Amino acid sequence: MNDTPDILLKRYKNRGIFVDANLLLLWFVGALDKQLIPRFKRTQRFAPEDFDTLDDFVACFKTRVTLPNVLTEVSNLAAQLGERAQSFFTEIFSKEIRNLDERYISSVSVLDDSSFPRFGLTDCCIMSLVRNNYLLLTDDFRLSQFFSSVGGHAINFNHIRVMNWRQEG
Repeated sequence: MNDTPDILLKRYKNRGIFVDANLLLLWFVGALDKQLIPRFKRTQRFAPEDFDTLDDFVACFKTRVTLPNVLTEVSNLAAQLGERAQSFFTEIFSKEIRNLDERYISSVSVLDDSSFPRFGLTDCCIMSLVRNNYLLLTDDFRLSQFFSSVGGHAINFNHIRVMNWRQEG
């Protein structure tokens, strides 16, 4: 599907959005301290302005959906924040995950998916949950291209970050 971000936003703003792990980590780290983004090895490919773009875009959606698999991945990556990890978990992570609609997809349910060997457990669970329900926001080009090619709706964050996307009116 080649719909533009604006069209997909209109289509999914009342249904919801799924933010992939790298972007969820960016969102949480930026909420703690935007200046930490370029200094933390797991978010250093992003700029502080990317947090603003992500925050503005995600704010347009009524529901933000996630999976335990993704929250575990974010938690494990955030543990590498060193001395800032304690602040991250007490000030941001525990507060922000309360605002997410956490869903569960059993691991067994995706084992027979033909994309399992290529994408693995977490990405297959994401695609299973998101398909026909939510918009997928990811910075994983391979995942966004594949998911779009099989009829899913995905936006690669790199396509909106270069526009420094802002919601209009």
